[in-house]
Amino acid sequence: MKITFLFILITFFVFTNCALAQAVNNISGIQDSLSKLSSLIWKQKTDSGSLNANEVFYRKFQSVLKSGSSFDIPLDSIRGITRVASDNGKMRVFTWNVPLSIGTNKYFGFIQFMQDSLILVPLRSVENELPDFENRQLNPQMWYGAIYYKLIEVKIGSVKAYTLLGWDGYTPNSNRKLIDIMYVDNSGKVVFGMPVFKTDQGIKYRIVKEYAEKATLLLRYDYQSILVKKGKKVKKENAWLIVMDRLIPMDPSMKGLPQYYVASGEIYDGFIFSNDFWVLVEDIEVANQENNLK
Repeated sequence: MKITFLFILITFFVFTNCALAQAVNNISGIQDSLSKLSSLIWKQKTDSGSLNANEVFYRKFQSVLKSGSSFDIPLDSIRGITRVASDNGKMRVFTWNVPLSIGTNKYFGFIQFMQDSLILVPLRSVENELPDFENRQLNPQMWYGAIYYKLIEVKIGSVKAYTLLGWDGYTPNSNRKLIDIMYVDNSGKVVFGMPVFKTDQGIKYRIVKEYAEKATLLLRYDYQSILVKKGKKVKKENAWLIVMDRLIPMDPSMKGLPQYYVASGEIYDGFIFSNDFWVLVEDIEVANQENNLK
């Protein structure tokens, strides 16, 4: 009896380990296969070659993401593809860019989330400039295009919203970084933009910062001990906030021309989430700049 039980136990562990090893190999194989396809996008010598390679990858990636079992695969190590996800992993956004020879980019991506069933929303950047960009609500068919590198979950009223930090190689002479809100409305549709950013220019649907192509701009989510000026008083606060460089023109004569703006290197502004709004706090003195990013 003891021998039979021991045999069953050993057999169970052997088969379990084999099954786990096979699952790990399958996950690794899928990610490796997608990486091989995606890497071809940036190896091409012409725009048409890059875009054709992208279409092959796009269709393959879409077929993987349509499967509910894809949530069991991290899909966080596909070459050239940026992934951000909610804390529970049930909302994931994948984005990437295809640089063009004229100095602009085309952007692609997928939003994948679970409701009663899996929902997959394809993203392709629109060709035309969107007027009044900071003050518009947009659907995925009007997606402006960006590489999202951070997702912050917040509750705005009864809505679960996702604050996205993104980068856009906007023009041959300038880049821009964005803070946007994405959420799923009552009909199950994805929406970009929400009037929750309190700024010195009024309430905005999203924040857009354009700057010189060769410059850098800090835009990150960080836990900081900060000094906030309020009139003549200075108050120290510890909080998670979105921290960003203050942009200034390279020369006073270039004021109003964002393609000539650079980070001041000394002045920081930020957005703190409070009472359903991201509220602008100016002239922040960042006390612990070496803190880990979130």
